[in-house]
Amino acid sequence: MAEGHAVHGMAGRVRRLVGQPGRSSGPVSDVFDPGLLDGLAVADAEAHGKHLLVHLDGTSRSGHFHLGMHGRVSVRHHRRALGADGLPRSHPPVPDGLAWRLLTGSFLLEVTRPTICELLDPEGVARLHARLGPDPLREDADPETAVARLHRSRRPIGLLLLDQSVVSGIGNVYRAELLWRARIDPHSPGNAVPVEALRALWQDAIDLMGIGLGAGWIVTHPDQFRSARDLLVRGEVVPRWPKRYAVYLRRGRPCPRCGLTVVVERMGLQTAYWCPGCQVLHA
Repeated sequence: MAEGHAVHGMAGRVRRLVGQPGRSSGPVSDVFDPGLLDGLAVADAEAHGKHLLVHLDGTSRSGHFHLGMHGRVSVRHHRRALGADGLPRSHPPVPDGLAWRLLTGSFLLEVTRPTICELLDPEGVARLHARLGPDPLREDADPETAVARLHRSRRPIGLLLLDQSVVSGIGNVYRAELLWRARIDPHSPGNAVPVEALRALWQDAIDLMGIGLGAGWIVTHPDQFRSARDLLVRGEVVPRWPKRYAVYLRRGRPCPRCGLTVVVERMGLQTAYWCPGCQVLHA
């Protein structure tokens, strides 16, 4: 499943279509009619956690998409011959699982295999934002709201970080690596973790996910993180180095900090990875 930084990256790519009217197509359902968007142009796109919203000029409706495990958003530049209306004379082949396509004079936007594909009115958009927790990559996120939601619960912090109504956008990779970096055992109840530790955890989520957004892939290893940050500061592309994690996918291997064996456990719907040697259980 795409983690939050990836969906923010998708929103950024969708914004390449801003101001360009396009042909809208795709299957019609009870909650999504692409014909209502035909001839319209993207006005803006935003992400909230793992949810993508596409706003269009000329309508109060917004496209709402959640990609689940197999969904994809593709934005590609094309060089198709244009007609008198400034739009392509021909259409590309329809990919398997197409849910929505917007074809402009320059770009092709396709959403395939989403778990949610619907049109929302402004009230629906507001309800979506209200039910989602603060997103570390959104400018309107309130850190104290995130900290308060984490700290008032007796549920394990490892579950809380994946609860999108508590904090939005963090997935399994970031959960594992954030808690390792913070030296917090995922079984620690949220209300037992010191508030200052939760504030530091939130800030680290901003830092890691921000680098992930800029790099285009998850970067958490300290050495790679520093190198990626330096490249991004200089405006350079971050290469796709071999992925290196401290605990994620490292079951049975030594912790790079203390040397004890990384362990795994089913936690919620996903597998949690942590080091019992240096991640402290708060109780």
